[in-house]
Amino acid sequence: MTKYLPRLAAVHDLSGYGKCALTVVLPVLSAAGVEVCPLPTAIFSTNTLFKDFTFLDFSAQMSAYIDHWSKLGLKFDSVYSGFLGSPDQVHMVKRLINEFDHGISIVDPVMGDNGIIISIYTGQMITEMRSLVAIADLVTPNLTEACLLTEQEYKSAELDSCGSRKMCDEILSLGAKSIILTGIRRGDKIYNCAIDTYGKYFEEEIDVLPCYMHGTGDLFTSVVAGGLLRGYDLQTSVASAAHFVYDVMAYSLDVPDIFDRGVAFEPFVHKLGSGIYQCKED
Repeated sequence: MTKYLPRLAAVHDLSGYGKCALTVVLPVLSAAGVEVCPLPTAIFSTNTLFKDFTFLDFSAQMSAYIDHWSKLGLKFDSVYSGFLGSPDQVHMVKRLINEFDHGISIVDPVMGDNGIIISIYTGQMITEMRSLVAIADLVTPNLTEACLLTEQEYKSAELDSCGSRKMCDEILSLGAKSIILTGIRRGDKIYNCAIDTYGKYFEEEIDVLPCYMHGTGDLFTSVVAGGLLRGYDLQTSVASAAHFVYDVMAYSLDVPDIFDRGVAFEPFVHKLGSGIYQCKED
């Protein structure tokens, strides 16, 4: 019997140290049973939290890269994008979505967090990101990014269930088919609030941990993507990702230099082999 291996095009940057983007996407989705074809947007010596990092913009090569894929006749079950550094890169993700057969386009609109906006995301870049979100099957903004997409002022006050649902609806009105509004804090809980393609709204609750680790947003969306591409529904995939991220963060607290290295997910990836997180060993 022929076995089907889902294939995903991952449009993200690559950091040599400080886990995020492709150094999270590749191992997590591979462990979940998904073939990942990376399209780097930029190459860094470390992630941008470190001083004096080196940087190579890959934009000039991206179009030829996609042309070659097209000549080979490649097909993708998913196109999954993260941080994009220019309008040209946004346009290239649109090209992938429009020209290559795929089942689900996933856009993580990386523009900022905690009310702080990445410096390049002013004016045209925010408009370009809205246009990409408009053709996405799934979009995964945090609250800062959701406010930018909906042209609202960021407020750090807690967003209740009604407010979260309204924010999700406003993002969907841009054209996206489904959404996960990530990392909404209410007291000592974190909520991931979502609307699936059938219009069902749900929330996944997890405890707050007293720390921040980089790479967790990429980790969350990648686990969701793995679940979806292995045939699970959005609610199951969100629950899988939320619990996976919580468990690896809790484990990471005892790992040396973790706030430089990034969240220590490696000891847990084997538990994603079915496509969703198996909290207990079989």
